[in-house]
Amino acid sequence: MSTQSLATPRRVVVIGGGLAGITAAIALAEAGAAVTLLEARPRLGGATTSFNRGALVVDTGQHVFLRCCSAYRGLLTRLGMTGSVRIQDRFDVTVLSPDGAAQLRRNALPGPLHMGAALARYPRLSLAERARVTRAGLAMRMLNPADPALDQQRLGDWLAAHGADPMSMTQAGFARFVLGESESAARIINAAGIKPRKNP
Repeated sequence: MSTQSLATPRRVVVIGGGLAGITAAIALAEAGAAVTLLEARPRLGGATTSFNRGALVVDTGQHVFLRCCSAYRGLLTRLGMTGSVRIQDRFDVTVLSPDGAAQLRRNALPGPLHMGAALARYPRLSLAERARVTRAGLAMRMLNPADPALDQQRLGDWLAAHGADPMSMTQAGFARFVLGESESAARIINAAGIKPRKNP
């Protein structure tokens, strides 16, 4: 959204206080509009929130972001929230499930080798699923994020065509296993998945 000044000051109502609504409200205010941001819940952030379940803090959205998530990091900076987050030197997360905990940690090797050891011993996927995730991830590295044809294909369909189901990719930390944390990786993922599923 352009933040150029509005020729005539306007009153604007933004409905929804999620990340998109907050971003739109800030841009409109910076352009000179009088903005009212409406949110049904008692807090802003939309799906980006946390709650406590006993001693466990549960994140429901945007609980992990990488260095390549420049728009999100920019929003945190504009909101003065950078002190509330931590960026790891190296991707390292613990995945909790009813079956126990599993660790996903990248090593110092370049992609796609950087997550090879973690994928090889990740217990949430069978050996066959690990092989399919690896194959799809390697194929994803060959995509050109500037190719407009990617905009016409849903990510789930692309994954299925390359032998990996979306749940396996999600379980595996999605495409970050093989793409790494680069800006081009983010563009590939966004380009491959920006077409939403249409209801029949």
